[in-house]
Amino acid sequence: MPNIYITEPNVTCEINCNYFQVLYQEERRISLHLGQVNQVILFGNIHLSNNTIKILRSHHIPILFFTQNGEYLGRLAKPSPGEPKYIIYQRQRWSNYQLNRDTAESIIWAKLHNQQIFLQGWTWYYTNHIIQRSLNYLKLLIDNLVSSPSLIELQEYSQEADQIYDRAITSLLKSHNPCPHLTTTRIRGLFNLADQLLQQYIYQLLNTAELDPSYGILSSPNSDEFSLARDLAAEFRPAIADDVVLNFLRNLTITNGQGKKHGQWLLQNFLQHWEAKLKTFILHPEAGEVTYRQCLDLQVRAYLACLLGDREYYRPLAFKHHPVRSHSVHPPKAQHRILALVK
Repeated sequence: MPNIYITEPNVTCEINCNYFQVLYQEERRISLHLGQVNQVILFGNIHLSNNTIKILRSHHIPILFFTQNGEYLGRLAKPSPGEPKYIIYQRQRWSNYQLNRDTAESIIWAKLHNQQIFLQGWTWYYTNHIIQRSLNYLKLLIDNLVSSPSLIELQEYSQEADQIYDRAITSLLKSHNPCPHLTTTRIRGLFNLADQLLQQYIYQLLNTAELDPSYGILSSPNSDEFSLARDLAAEFRPAIADDVVLNFLRNLTITNGQGKKHGQWLLQNFLQHWEAKLKTFILHPEAGEVTYRQCLDLQVRAYLACLLGDREYYRPLAFKHHPVRSHSVHPPKAQHRILALVK
């Protein structure tokens, strides 16, 4: 189901006959049946009437709040009555230390592998000593993961890898200078926004699957509301969140080499690229041709199957290669991409 993004401050949102409608200067911009709406995402100071909020909550449609710059502020959703259906299985899983550690290792392995693959793809025609050193270090961490005896040590490996990978991306942005008219703060804001949108989407999938999103894999239960969503997002962050930002910045350079883009235009254009990314087709080793959106749902279901004992291990997704980057100045169209399952 689609998300509804509202970025214009002077819009009117209303619900008529179970249709969520957005009007701008009396012109209807959006009209979707509530059964088709996944989330309503607001950017900036946008007002929703109490009645609209009440109806959205009654249909279990969460409302997400971001600043105009894409900083996450919070969410409003009707809490589910009672405990999630599969909470007992999540508690049993947490008490099985070895199984939890092995799952954490698989997820971190896939994350590091995908960081390496996508960093190599983005530096295919350009590299420097910082990027090459980062690639070498990521490979070393991947090779040493299996020897990590504890969950705490795996967490340290994961954090160290993130710092190395982030350093390489920063070096790439500085040296390649994909969009000189955007500040570092604005570019970092886009990475944070993409990461948050990814987590929020998985969070909603976990709720739909009746799993408790606070029961993470890499952290203690109830450490925060998004623990499990953040853990499951880790393997997809390079392929979805980071890749869409880098492609977006690259296309900005092509479309507008001069002048500073307006913040609202930038946000609206980025959200178009984000939605196009989720609709991009990939070749899944078990399900065949699916979109990224469907792939995320499949991974949540794979994790649930592991909890229920239908699968012996949770198998994250690792990319075989970084696909050819799009040179289009428009949001990317569907492309075929190959994935491999971690055994």
